[in-house]
Amino acid sequence: MTEDQKGGYGRPPMSGRFKKGQSGNPRGRPKGSRNLKTDLTSMMQKRVQIREDGQPRVVSRQELVLLRLFEQAAKGDTKACMQLFSMIMKFEPQDGSNSESAIVTEQDHEIVADFIRRHVKHENRD
Repeated sequence: MTEDQKGGYGRPPMSGRFKKGQSGNPRGRPKGSRNLKTDLTSMMQKRVQIREDGQPRVVSRQELVLLRLFEQAAKGDTKACMQLFSMIMKFEPQDGSNSESAIVTEQDHEIVADFIRRHVKHENRD
């Protein structure tokens, strides 16, 4: 038996090695299998009918979730406000340029930061 057939550290014996042209995972991932991100994206893109100001309207489920979150924030729910503000801050460009086309101004950032500072203290006491 040669050294290559016996094997050793980092070299399995010839009988245990993969044959040329043979996959190490022959079954592999089945075709068409989906992951959580794909399923969630598909679910959130589906359209549902809602009533807004007495009129029927069709929106995506994602938009429906955001509308409900905004309604809660408008009613004074501080957790909903925090979620909305964190989403706004997350999607705000971070390049630091103060262009006139910016939707959120520096003063708006200060207001949000002040709101977060005041309400995080109150929520931690509860």
